[in-house]
Parts: sequence; C-alpha cells; structure tokens
Amino acid sequence: MTALLFPGQGAQEASMCEGVAAMPAFASRYRFVCDAAGADILDAVARHGERVLHRNLFSSLLTVLVASLSLDAFRAREAAAPEAVAGYSVGQWTALYAAGVVDFEQLVGLIVERARAMDACFEETAGGMSAVIGVREEALERELASLRESGHAVFISNINCVGQYSIAGTLDALDRAEQRISGLRPKKLVRLPVSGAWHCPLLAEAEQRFAAVLARVRLASPRLPVADNVTGGWLPEAPDALRATLAAHLTRPVRWRDCVRTLIAAGSTRLVEVGFGKQLSRFGIFIDRQVEFSTTYD
Repeated sequence: MTALLFPGQGAQEASMCEGVAAMPAFASRYRFVCDAAGADILDAVARHGERVLHRNLFSSLLTVLVASLSLDAFRAREAAAPEAVAGYSVGQWTALYAAGVVDFEQLVGLIVERARAMDACFEETAGGMSAVIGVREEALERELASLRESGHAVFISNINCVGQYSIAGTLDALDRAEQRISGLRPKKLVRLPVSGAWHCPLLAEAEQRFAAVLARVRLASPRLPVADNVTGGWLPEAPDALRATLAAHLTRPVRWRDCVRTLIAAGSTRLVEVGFGKQLSRFGIFIDRQVEFSTTYD
C-alpha cells in the first residue's frame, strides 16, 4: 500500500524547479503562480539571491508548484493509485490537492491568502523559529512551559520525529529558549531562516482571517484519506469540520511523526515523498525503519 508525502517549506533553493521545468504543464502553472504572487519569483531569485525564498509567499508557492508537477510525474509512471496522502505544513494543502479537495487554481489562491494572513501577524509581532535536535520532548516542553509562565511566548511548533523538533516564538523568547535548551546538550540547535513564528498561538489572528477565507471556498469531498497535521490522525471529511481544522493548522504544532504513524497503522508500507527535497524521507528513518521511504527528487 502506497502513501504520498508532500513537503513543506524549509528546503527551498534557487534550483528547485529544475527537475520539473521541462514538463509541458510547467510554463502555464508557473505563470499562474507568478500572477498570483505579483512577481516573477525565479527572476527575483536570479536578481536578488536565494534570500528572496525566505519570503513566506514565494517559498510556499514554489513548494506547492513543484509538488503538483512532481505528482503529475508520479501518476504518469505509476500504474497503481496511492491509498492515502499526507503533507507537512503547507504541504498539507498539496495533499488536499492530490486528494481532489481543491483544484490547482484554488490551491494557489488559498496559499496566497494563507501567506497574507500569516505575514500580517509577522508584521505586528516579530518572531522566528529554531530547530532542536537530540533532546527529549518532555524536557524541551518543560523548559518552554517555564518560559511561558514567565510571560515569554515560545512553543513547540513541529514534532518531526523522535528527538527532532522546531520551536517558534517571539525573538526575545527564542533567545531565552535557546539559552535554556543549550543546557540540555542538544546535538543541534539552530535558528531557521523563516519570516516569523509558524504553527503557534502567535498566529491567532491569522487563523481567524484564514477561517473567513475558507468559509467562502467550496471544498470537495476527499477521494482518499488525508492525514491531519493538527491531530496526527485523519482530516475530517465534513466540510465545516474540515475548514475549522485547516484554519487551526496555523496555530497548532505540526505532528508529523503522528501523521506518518497513522499512515503506517492504516497499512502503508511504501511512503513516497513527492516534491523538492528529501527531508520527509529522512524523518521517516527515525519514525519507522520497517517501511520503505523514497522520494521523487533526484
């Protein structure tokens, strides 16, 4: 049984479109994405460097563009259809596209609205994220909870696999958290090149704004199960419940480890990462070594 995994932001680079640029659908989809962004994204990268891809709107649009084309390539060479899908952060929207919940035009439009809602919060409250590797989740949460009790907004934002997490918060809170976490002797502790604090309560206004957008959008019933970042289980099929969960996705941690375990518990033995990069496949090694993880990216 095959499940597809769609990556989120974080691995983007200037060359990320090279593997799909020769596909017949690339030109039209790329134009559509750039029209939605109000800029020629790759031209901006060529002129200003990869730091352009730190912009939430640009990186999220290129991420779903490449994944959508990689999905086309996967379908063209695979006789059997996948039985389930999951996506990491913004990749959950590519998973919904793969499941037939939204078409490509809806996908791009919602990614733009999502980025705008998030960026409005980032402008009000400067924040960031850090990767933490090699500590126990309980010890990490204990340190962050202590800081929150002292009025410092910092949270676990991504639970990737055993011993690998991201945290998000205000810049001052992140500085304090990194000092605390250093005492836990992590294998790696590094500030991430992102535009704000993702998947945490600092995006409460973005959740409300995006919920209003989703209320106006028709979402089709999924043609196959979609794992849910918020709960780690399955996304609900009922439209209102689905909209609420997708809005809450902005303020809740990504429970990627649990998503993968849900796919495996449902019978998936082959999990294919569809899109740019190999990060989800690397996480998979530390989640379950008894199943096959592979990627469409070479």
